Amino acid sequence: MKALRGNRTRRLAAALTATIALIAAGLPALSATAADERINVALASGENAPSVEVSYVTGWNSAAALNNGAAGATNTYTQMWGTWGAPGNPAQDTATYVWENPVTVSSSTLVLWQNHLTADSGVMIPSAWKIEYLNSAGDWAPVTGTALSYPLPVLDEANPVASQPPVKAEFDAVTTTSVRLVLDRVVFDGQRKATSVIEWEVWGVNAPVVDPGGDGGGFLASEDVAVRTTTGTAPDLPGEVWVIDENGPLTYVQVAWDDVPADDYAAVGTFEVPGIAAGYDGQPLTATVSVLESLSDTITSVDYTSTITAPGAAPVLPRTVRAHYDDGTVSSSTAVEWDAVDPADYATPDAIFDVAGTVAGYEDGAIATVFVVEPIVQDDPLVSIDVDSAPQGSGWYTSAPTVTLAAEPVGSPIAVVEYSLDGTTWKPYTEPFEVDAQGAVTLTARATDEAGATGEATQALKIDTVAPVTGIDFTVVDGTSALVTLTPTDAEPGSGVTRTVWSDGPDPSPTGETNNMYATYEEPFSVLLTEEPRYVHVQTQDAAGNVETHVTVELPALAPNTLDLEPTAAARCVAGSVQLVFSVHNASDGDAKVEVETPFGTKSVTVPAGRTASSAFAARSASIEAGAGQITGTAGDLTYVGATAYAAISCR
Repeated sequence: MKALRGNRTRRLAAALTATIALIAAGLPALSATAADERINVALASGENAPSVEVSYVTGWNSAAALNNGAAGATNTYTQMWGTWGAPGNPAQDTATYVWENPVTVSSSTLVLWQNHLTADSGVMIPSAWKIEYLNSAGDWAPVTGTALSYPLPVLDEANPVASQPPVKAEFDAVTTTSVRLVLDRVVFDGQRKATSVIEWEVWGVNAPVVDPGGDGGGFLASEDVAVRTTTGTAPDLPGEVWVIDENGPLTYVQVAWDDVPADDYAAVGTFEVPGIAAGYDGQPLTATVSVLESLSDTITSVDYTSTITAPGAAPVLPRTVRAHYDDGTVSSSTAVEWDAVDPADYATPDAIFDVAGTVAGYEDGAIATVFVVEPIVQDDPLVSIDVDSAPQGSGWYTSAPTVTLAAEPVGSPIAVVEYSLDGTTWKPYTEPFEVDAQGAVTLTARATDEAGATGEATQALKIDTVAPVTGIDFTVVDGTSALVTLTPTDAEPGSGVTRTVWSDGPDPSPTGETNNMYATYEEPFSVLLTEEPRYVHVQTQDAAGNVETHVTVELPALAPNTLDLEPTAAARCVAGSVQLVFSVHNASDGDAKVEVETPFGTKSVTVPAGRTASSAFAARSASIEAGAGQITGTAGDLTYVGATAYAAISCR
């Protein structure tokens, strides 16, 4: 992941640059012949692999499974993305692919999973799905197409817990850097059901990326020269070609072509001729020459073209267009007459409009797309921030990312490179470093050259590497049950607790098969005691995706004679240090001997019937984490065993 400022080859929006490159290359957005060459551009192992962002993912599922290439049937939770337990039970679930370089896509395949008609029945096939893409204005827009449909698999009720047959949507090709999958949750028995996806494929091609390199003086796009001739006739290569520089406009420059040996055009076939445009020695051109015995005059299609202009400046359109003929040849020298352009169309920056053109012998004519771009002047050093990995699908890093900074001089040599996490404290940059901050931070990098010019780049990062912690408090009620209260907390600044699940049963293992199924914690719950001890297992997940190691507490066995005690705990600050106070109310008929055991010591006290006694413990520290004290009591043959939680506190 890279944040950069001032890179001359990428200063146009990615979609704009890709569109110019595609059109200049004569690729009319995935033609019928190109469709056979499409690949799954979403693959994590691909050359231009996207990052993955999801609206929510459970602790046992994986957002990374969406594009790992494993689309086969599976019931392994880690091999699918799932949204069970998403906070607020949303109406929609979303997954987003973001590419560093643009892609041109026209198809998407979805492999869904569900467990309806089972004991769980929390995950179902969505009621609908759709694909959206990020357009050149930076807005989400739906893909379109005359034959576009979003089919859903038909549930096999005989085998309900399984991956479903793949479903596919075909749409008109779009060039973009991001696509989004939107799943509408189905409502069943008055409840919205979560969704789960094993694999999400997006089919298309990686769009050409124009990068002149060198000192940044290259062009963004150039004419894709195509010439046709007959056998024995030397090709008539153009003396000028158009190029589009960083800020435009489209201009024509002279070009020097290599000599063409007569043997190259002596027989039917195609060959290429290298050339150099004047002023662009570092960016060679190529002309493709088609040789036939005779040439047809019937045009079958004309490629789109494109140009850029500044606000208020009339666009310069190419003199010719690329025409395809029914004999399979292509000519970039086909004359075109463009319609007049209304000055209002190019009056404001960021405008995009089309200009129609007339081509002799071809009724459909031509189309040129004009992008109105505010010119950019670069005087400051160019600074880039490169993060070694993408965040989790939640958008948070759950391990500290490593950052590499780079600075490129524009004028004077670079004198110093620095970075800051708070915009105030700056550190010199000498080598890649781990960002050990927590929470939402903005990393700012700056480079200052010897003349005093400063360039900056920023990168927003959300980091949470600490798993949440759950406190467990239980009170035995009437000797027959335990009322369990859970207190999940997430260290600040963090992503925040999203869900706590709990299970109880006779097995001390959190994954024991004899325990009850895990449920989402919403309020204190009651567990019936038995003659053998029972165990409560708890686990909390935060929004970043950190999952707490299971916490287990043992409940006492059923005791017919249970002492009725009501303990509470409070933490307070005394002279800058933490003090814990445990109070025990004796609701039984006789005096009770009570022992309070804490990490900070153990005390015993006698509590008269109907009275309350308190015990204070000095933590000898300015802060403590959340925890619990163990309470035991006896009164004759009556006993009490319980745990009372206390919250984290800081007296700093």
